[in-house]
Amino acid sequence: MTVSVEVVHAAWGVSRAESVHDALRLQGCTDRVVALTHDLSVGPIDSLDPAVRRAWFEANLRSDEEPCEEPADSEAPWVEATAVGVHPVHWVCLSDAAEYACFLEFVFRMAGRPFDVVDATGLDVPGAGRVSSIRSLGQLRPAEIVAAGLAERRRPYSRAESDAAVAAWTRLRLENAPLRVLRDGRLVSVPLTHFDAILMGQASGEREPLIKLVARVLNKLDSGLDQPGQGCSYELLFARILALGVAGALEVTGSGPGMRGYEVGGPAARRSNLGTT
Repeated sequence: MTVSVEVVHAAWGVSRAESVHDALRLQGCTDRVVALTHDLSVGPIDSLDPAVRRAWFEANLRSDEEPCEEPADSEAPWVEATAVGVHPVHWVCLSDAAEYACFLEFVFRMAGRPFDVVDATGLDVPGAGRVSSIRSLGQLRPAEIVAAGLAERRRPYSRAESDAAVAAWTRLRLENAPLRVLRDGRLVSVPLTHFDAILMGQASGEREPLIKLVARVLNKLDSGLDQPGQGCSYELLFARILALGVAGALEVTGSGPGMRGYEVGGPAARRSNLGTT
């Protein structure tokens, strides 16, 4: 007697999972789709204890809506996607640090059990008169997923690939760095200060709303002028700007609490202010 196994699709983040869900429905597929939680490109990963992760987020990230923390039920989707008795299909783009980190944790939890992968890494998508390679599943709308034939990329993930992924994730967990970014197609550990240099380099000589500096740095990172997929978020940049202000490396004024409640300037702005007092 043949026992049918339920196929469950998984992707990191609610918006990506919803796009996968809608794309599958457009193709007549009614499989369940699970949104995996945890942004594992940031914060401690040697343990996914919610209390430990929440404390780190509150201490090192700054949101416009405090506190900045992970959802309380973050483990439930993982249990659902990796349950014995289902056959998972993990959708991922390995040029996005958060998606890559989520995928490595998923492979680690599968512990050698078989699953399929839909890998969008290097996918070329036409649009606006040109063809561009996507760097994240988050860039694709459901209709674009269908048009690109992404579902046809589904394939079994080999045991050799699984072993290599588990080894890479085990190393990263042992390092347990504050941040993980992509370098030459690999996820690597970096310190919390990793983005400080670009923040200081992009800071204007004149004061400006802090939100403008954050937007400029995110645009620079996303544009490919620096290596993409670095796992950067506005919450991290916001917190680092405030930390650089405390350290005297940037001139930060205002009472917040959100980004629009602060202004920031580089060292030139500090010198100008001192000259006018």
